[in-house]
Amino acid sequence: MILECSHCEAVVDATEIATYKYEDHWDKDEAVPWNTRVILVGCPRCSEPMLAYQTDEGGWTDPVRIFPPREPDLHRSVPKPIRQAFAEARICFRAKAFTAAAIMCRKTLEGICSEHGVKSGTLAAELRKLKEKGVIENRLFEWAEALRTIGNEAAHGVELVVSRQDASDTLEFTEALIQYVFTYRDKFEEFKMRRAKAAQPVEEQPNEDSPQDF
Repeated sequence: MILECSHCEAVVDATEIATYKYEDHWDKDEAVPWNTRVILVGCPRCSEPMLAYQTDEGGWTDPVRIFPPREPDLHRSVPKPIRQAFAEARICFRAKAFTAAAIMCRKTLEGICSEHGVKSGTLAAELRKLKEKGVIENRLFEWAEALRTIGNEAAHGVELVVSRQDASDTLEFTEALIQYVFTYRDKFEEFKMRRAKAAQPVEEQPNEDSPQDF
């Protein structure tokens, strides 16, 4: 069974140890349950235990690792080009191409600016405009500036080698920035609108049985 071992950070042919099958209702109103199985496997390199999940859809689907948990996917509210750029940054990190991961995080920042119609020639100027427009606030601007700096160093400093820790932090801060700009900020605005609407007084409807003035 082909899975990615989080300990080895490599794709391995895991050894199957035990399987548990059951019927899963994805929806409580679903009439027909899905045949499902969870498989306990071990990494042939480091013996790390893992759990994989599959469903029967006329044949078992490709296994998905559910433990240790995988990196969560970005929310669907994040534009596709930005999801793709960040996914490539993660791929570079897993391949231990840490400098490339930092460069792809910088590209992701450029995508965030472009998505908000900010084009000023340099990324530094674009980030300042994002702040002026209220898309990001002071602390996030500091994060974005730090990400821009390490991305620049990775792209232009031929002798610079980005460390694993720096690449990991860069990925983490980039993801937090993406989640804030495209997910949490919009969710909070929706929350405020719902609260404001709920606070509005309800207009009384005239009673058809009550006498009316003519």
